[in-house]
Amino acid sequence: MAQLNVTELDFDQIKSNLKAFLKSQTEFSDYNFEGSSFAVLIDLLAYNTHYNGVLASMLANESFLDSAVKRESVASLAKAIGYTPRSNRSPTGKVNLTITPASGYTSTNLTLPRGTTFTSSLDGVTYQFYPKEDITVSKSVVDNVGVFVFNDLELKEGIRVTNQFTVETASPQGPYVIPNKRIDTSTIRVRVQTSLSDTTLTTWNVVDKFLDIKSDTKAWWLEEGADGLYQLRFGDGVIGQKLTVDNVIIIDYIATKGDDANGCKTWSISSTVTGSGETASLTTVANASSGAAKESIDSIRFNAPRVNATRDRAVTSKDYQSLILASNPNIQSVAVWGGEKNDPPIYGKVFISLNPVSGYTITTQDQDNILNSIINPKTPVAIQPEFVDPEFVYIGLKINATYDPKVTTLSQGQIKSAINASVNEYFDLNLNKLNKSFYISRIHDLIVSDSSSVISVNIEPYLQKRIDLTLNSPFAYEAKFNSKVQPRELKSSYFDVELAENTHKVYLSDTPASTVVAPNYSGTGIVNFIKTDGTIVGEAGTIDYDSGTVSLNSMTIKSLYGTDKKLKVRIKPHDSYKDITTDALIRTSDTSTAAVVAKPSRNTVLTLDDSAASSTTNTDVGVDITVTPEVEEV
Repeated sequence: MAQLNVTELDFDQIKSNLKAFLKSQTEFSDYNFEGSSFAVLIDLLAYNTHYNGVLASMLANESFLDSAVKRESVASLAKAIGYTPRSNRSPTGKVNLTITPASGYTSTNLTLPRGTTFTSSLDGVTYQFYPKEDITVSKSVVDNVGVFVFNDLELKEGIRVTNQFTVETASPQGPYVIPNKRIDTSTIRVRVQTSLSDTTLTTWNVVDKFLDIKSDTKAWWLEEGADGLYQLRFGDGVIGQKLTVDNVIIIDYIATKGDDANGCKTWSISSTVTGSGETASLTTVANASSGAAKESIDSIRFNAPRVNATRDRAVTSKDYQSLILASNPNIQSVAVWGGEKNDPPIYGKVFISLNPVSGYTITTQDQDNILNSIINPKTPVAIQPEFVDPEFVYIGLKINATYDPKVTTLSQGQIKSAINASVNEYFDLNLNKLNKSFYISRIHDLIVSDSSSVISVNIEPYLQKRIDLTLNSPFAYEAKFNSKVQPRELKSSYFDVELAENTHKVYLSDTPASTVVAPNYSGTGIVNFIKTDGTIVGEAGTIDYDSGTVSLNSMTIKSLYGTDKKLKVRIKPHDSYKDITTDALIRTSDTSTAAVVAKPSRNTVLTLDDSAASSTTNTDVGVDITVTPEVEEV
């Protein structure tokens, strides 16, 4: 007798399996299932089976963080491992505020209330900002005038909102749901009033762990509910103090528009603090930044298990990376390494490099917040974190491809466009972040696989650094490519330099020492100033071909050409070092020459050179693609 197949989820296959099973029964062996009312019953059974199969599959998927689709499932699974999804984040600016008080204000102290409104406009839209907390300062004397100075005053965008809940017998612990989807949970303040008749207020503090929480600790916990709203829970009298019936919970916070106000530059205060007649002046310290939307499902999936793995401590490099990525949505990638991996070693320090999402910048304020709120409370006492700015290395490519016109209908130009798309895809998916390495074999394979008519590809990489200049002042510069390089390949954009009280339009080029010979090309060379007619007008510095370090002597650069804001310096990697890796700084010896060879440090971001060819600035095109049809042999 036929066995009924119960592993199918497709409707038509389920129906076919049911028919096959019934036909195997002697009483239905000659039955016409298509032309009878029995077909309706089979359809009904198949539909029911199909619905149950899909439901079971959905339930199974929603039970695991990796496969869950619904946000409520992802948030619930994250909560089970101690992770609370990040809420909206208010853009934060920083100003210096000086208030000259009204004549009738005689106190020597002044408190700026957290409810003081500041306004700023961006693209025709006006936004409200508030201090995060009440701030009190003492009177200062400036130019014989008594004033109150609030330096580095942080302002957060949004609207202040207050919600109240009365504790009932049924649920003293909560949850108490905050009915606002725009909440910035980092601005929540919770106070408990004894009762409606007794207005005594006490402040309760948020906690995210049970360590050191006693039965009388005034603590509350934050979590995201099934409806996407955040909710508060309180202690039970064993872990955290228990609320009593008729207590009034007062919750105030800022509801923000997320990243809309990022970029606000100037502020004005909307009310007086000391009374009529006061004057206030504001100067901007930092533009509004770090505003962000609520954490996405994909971000929760990525961050939750990693933050859980840190066990609320910052010990390993992965701990630092996970905690920082979860705390700031404007950070795209993080590199962390111990000082013992530096050359020379610097013990007792952890170095952190942050690469922002495109269009954002990581401000000193962001670094301070990460250091004080995320890292210091969780790092060992003897370890000192230090931020290192990321360094960008721009990779240019000269690609020569040959294709077979007999196996494609694409034109030569279309194949060139396809190769260019493959190059951009490789950089978008594999690079443009810290701790990512460039492998020439992978981009070769991607070009060949995406363009089936391409039969051969030759790729020559180039490296470019863009140097910030101090114009009209003597200054020494250095460009570290951290890769063994070819001699006679150094080239820079045009610039005006002052030499012996004369100004010359020049570019940089290298001349190797006589000891720099093939195939190793180990040693050093001279970097020269070259005029546009090819004349050498002086020595600019030196180049180390083994470490790829260009050292320029102190010089006075007057100006650049075209629209360039930075000096572009381009070299070609040694033929044996076409892969560009970004491991921690490691120096190894070349056994044949005893030369020291360096690999890039972990604060390096490899990105595609987007330069356009320009005779005005002496710049080569970043990606130069040549496509040639195969020529048949006669």
